Amino acid sequence: MDLKQRLKRSMRSFGLDIRRIGPGRFPDVTDFLLARHVDVVLDVGANLGWFGQRLRERGYRGKIVSFEPIEIVFRDLKAFAERDGNWETHRLALGAAAGSALINVSRKQDYSSIRDQSRAAQRFEPTADVVRQEEIPMARLDDLFGPFRNSTVFLKIDTQGYERPVLEGARQALTQIVGVQLELPLVHLYKGTWSLAEALVYMQEVGFVLAQLTPVNWLKDDPVSAVEIDGVFRRRGSADE
Repeated sequence: MDLKQRLKRSMRSFGLDIRRIGPGRFPDVTDFLLARHVDVVLDVGANLGWFGQRLRERGYRGKIVSFEPIEIVFRDLKAFAERDGNWETHRLALGAAAGSALINVSRKQDYSSIRDQSRAAQRFEPTADVVRQEEIPMARLDDLFGPFRNSTVFLKIDTQGYERPVLEGARQALTQIVGVQLELPLVHLYKGTWSLAEALVYMQEVGFVLAQLTPVNWLKDDPVSAVEIDGVFRRRGSADE
């Protein structure tokens, strides 16, 4: 068995099948949305809407619903989304319980998180330093999911180490969601986060298996090693039993 076959067998043990789509290109999250006929994307941890913008550039025309809790970031996100016509925004964080929370706002706002940073965060990105805290509103996805029950829904979560609490507040919604994208850590930039292995097990327990992996960023002093990856999960089917 050659290296390529061994890699495929290893990935299949996690429910991932590696294949190309067209000459020289692997399928990505937009291909997943089109294959599953997704008409609503829930964009949790939207920041300025980069994820939604990429979907639009790749041809997704369904509804986007973005959640971003930091007030100054949300204002810019809302202004951009209003020009789209099919993009809804909410100034909310999602988690395991409704209420409020304190978020650590970083100088480079991409790194803002409810979680405290680890030492690795500062080594990786000096502008990730926390400059202030902000009180933010918090909701459970299960309490907001009603309007989407008759839609084909994909859930994207990029909450800087806070992905698991978002999922904990979405246990009922997950039974009606066809796919989930999570940012998963290889290097832990935030305290109290799960490992990649723990995330894979958790997602299997709630009915999902891994479908795609994409590196997000790389260590500056070891540029062949990824720091975080985006994992797209699909609903487990009969072929996975």
